[in-house]
Amino acid sequence: MNSHIILALDVGGTTVKSALCDLHGQLVSGVNITSVDSRGSRSVILKRFSEILTGLVAQSNKMNLEPVGLAVAFPGPFDYEKGICLIKGVNKYEALYGMDLSGFFRNEVTVTELFPVIFDADSWAFTRGQYLKGAAIGARRIIGITIGTGLGSAFMEEGRIVQNERGIPPYGWIGNLPFGKGILDDRISRRGILARYREISDSLQVDLDVKDLYNLAVKGDTVCMKLFCETGSLLAEALIPFIKIFYPDVIVLGGKISGAYEFIGPALRKELEANLGSINLPKILKAIDPDSSTLSGLALHLAEICFGGGSI
Repeated sequence: MNSHIILALDVGGTTVKSALCDLHGQLVSGVNITSVDSRGSRSVILKRFSEILTGLVAQSNKMNLEPVGLAVAFPGPFDYEKGICLIKGVNKYEALYGMDLSGFFRNEVTVTELFPVIFDADSWAFTRGQYLKGAAIGARRIIGITIGTGLGSAFMEEGRIVQNERGIPPYGWIGNLPFGKGILDDRISRRGILARYREISDSLQVDLDVKDLYNLAVKGDTVCMKLFCETGSLLAEALIPFIKIFYPDVIVLGGKISGAYEFIGPALRKELEANLGSINLPKILKAIDPDSSTLSGLALHLAEICFGGGSI
């Protein structure tokens, strides 16, 4: 083997993105996007993870590259230090509850117990990636937001994830904040947007997904346009208290549903201006190349922790 590389996985609710990265965070392969049934049984989910890792290792062997670590972004709740899944009650990866995924992933790649495997919150990895290689390069304070199967968030200051201090919630997750009869994640997420559409629409179609609603909004469907604008306004309301204590330079939007940025972004900005004024208002940006940036950020994070930032 000639060169060292890091295996990077970004585990989402419907897909897993993966790539080979060097120790400086540069991708040395394309981004692989593999579907996953996060509602499936433990064996079904682990089989998919195993297939992804087997493919990455085979790809590295073919390129004469040696894997020296594995970095995984995973949704929470999760014990990121121990690598134990704690997800329960959110209709994804519940079959993995209580499992030591660190040991599983390591055994899929190598027989050595010294092989480093680290885990990062998916929203943290996204925000690291945007800070290092995406829309938020050079920003001092960032709030990263991902909208997909759930609502993810992270607060970063000068490259450091901030959580559980200055009024910022544990893990920097605002999705657990109370909203209506539930939590914010129940409304600003795939399931929340679909449920809200059923509330305000007289459509009899039951098989529409968020992408279909976006396509209808682009075509001028007023109900769908209202739906996404309303999502942006609600997000603004949730963020206002944190903007007042954190003073972000930038808010970066990512996740699959950020594809509707043309509706969500302006509505978010309008609501923030109405409540905070235009002075010192953070920039609202759509994520740049989020898939590769997140994977690069993961690799760099592992390199910094295990190899002093890019060398062995």
